[in-house]
Amino acid sequence: MPTERQRTQIRKRRRRQRRLVFLVLLPLLFLTFTAAGYGAFLYKKAESVFTDSYLDDGRHKSELRDAKVHPLKDSISILFIGVDESESREEEFGGKTRSDALMLATLNIEDKSIKLISIPRDSYVYVPEVGYNTKINHAHAYGGPKATIETVEELFDLPVDYYVRMNFYAFMDVVDALGGITFNVPYELNEKDSKDLNNAIHLEKGEQELNGEEALALARTRKHDNDIERGK
Repeated sequence: MPTERQRTQIRKRRRRQRRLVFLVLLPLLFLTFTAAGYGAFLYKKAESVFTDSYLDDGRHKSELRDAKVHPLKDSISILFIGVDESESREEEFGGKTRSDALMLATLNIEDKSIKLISIPRDSYVYVPEVGYNTKINHAHAYGGPKATIETVEELFDLPVDYYVRMNFYAFMDVVDALGGITFNVPYELNEKDSKDLNNAIHLEKGEQELNGEEALALARTRKHDNDIERGK
C-alpha cells in the first residue's frame, strides 16, 4: 500500500500531467471552435473547464498502451463527452446520465496532424461494462467516463488517453459568457429547455441571436434531422 507521502506525490504528478494536457488541447480547441466564435473565450477559460470536468477514474493509462504517454512527446487521443446532465435529470435518474455527444480527437506528433471523428449517439456497439451490445450513449449511464472510454476503445481498437466531460450547464455558460451567438436556424422548432419542460423554447427559422438555453435547445433537437447531420 502506498504511504501518504507517495499518494501526495502521485496527486502532484497527475496535476502536472493535466496541465500539460491543457497546453496541448488549447490550440486544438482554439482551431476547432474559432469559426463558431468560441475561440477567444475558450482560450481564456479552457483551463478551468478542464479542471472542473476532470474525474479521476483510476486509469493511469489505457490498457491498449504498453507505457503511459507524455502529452508533449507522444501522439495522444482525447475523447470529448457531452452528457445530458441537469438538475431535473439528476433527480429522475440519480446521476445516471447518457452521452449525447461523443467526439474522438487524435493528435499525431509525427506528421503534426489532428483528426476528429463524431460518434453518433445511437451507434449500436459492444459495451464492455455490461458485456452486451447496446446504444453507445448508454455506456456513460452504466459506468461514467470510464465505461464510455472503454467502449470507444473497443469500437475503434484505439487507446483513449484523456477525456473532457461537459454537461448542459457548461454548454450554456459558454454561450452566455459570449453574450450569445448568431446562428442561422434551419427550421422553426419547439424544444425542451434545460429543465426538460416540453416546448419551452420556440425558435423561428432564419438568422438570429441565441442565448445559452436557445442554443442548447437547437443542439438537442432530433425532430428534423439525424445524428449524422448533428455530428457535422
